[in-house]
Amino acid sequence: MDKKFIFFDIDGTLLDDNKEVLESTRETLTALSAAGHDLAIATGRNALMADGVIKDLAFNHYIVCNGAEAFYNHETAYKNPLDQGALHRLIERADAENHPIVYETAHELLRRSKEVSPRMVDGMQYVGYDVPDYDDSGRFHYDNELIQLLLFIDDEDSTVYRQADFPEFRFVRWYEKAVDVLPATGSKYETISILAEQKGYEHEDIITVGDGNNDFEMIQKSGYGIAMANGEPRVKEVADLVTHSNNDHGIYKAFKRLDLI
Repeated sequence: MDKKFIFFDIDGTLLDDNKEVLESTRETLTALSAAGHDLAIATGRNALMADGVIKDLAFNHYIVCNGAEAFYNHETAYKNPLDQGALHRLIERADAENHPIVYETAHELLRRSKEVSPRMVDGMQYVGYDVPDYDDSGRFHYDNELIQLLLFIDDEDSTVYRQADFPEFRFVRWYEKAVDVLPATGSKYETISILAEQKGYEHEDIITVGDGNNDFEMIQKSGYGIAMANGEPRVKEVADLVTHSNNDHGIYKAFKRLDLI
């Protein structure tokens, strides 16, 4: 058996709709690890927001903020920060439009506005996390290297942030009221590829599992892509395997079908 490097999304994949881990998922991860495979998380969350899952499931490797930073054995292995000049231009635009922002480093979250927007409350609840504290210094984005922003806008508001105006960024929707602002040159898959190459894995030995739009590229381009049945239609279209849902033992059934457990 060839050793695999297997990457799991969190929301809608490792977690069911109640934000809990199915016992069958736990057993699958334990069996895969015991068989000698390398397991990692690849999430849109930062490390702080993913910390509970990382510790609960004993992951040593994780890619956070949609590929903006990678950790191997809990040490930074790769980092791709946001462009500072473009970041300041985007913040000015968001302020003018009264669109809420959350700043992200790998281990910190702070909101820009003192007032708490209902959109922000909904978005943070969607990922099972509290509204971040307020940046009362007003300098967090100057004094820290940001790797992602959370921008709380709906589809109609998205027209304000034209790609032509912000070519340095990618805007990836993860919730009906929020998008991730990411480096244009990065993605979950690009960082997966970099980390796998660092650790000596061939492309065909990379397996990815996910459900959302931010998983599209990693499902499409990895050696073997697994989409959850609850996933976005476009993600399922490019997957090598569509397994059962995150509520119906999808992870266990996928790796049982692949004869890896």
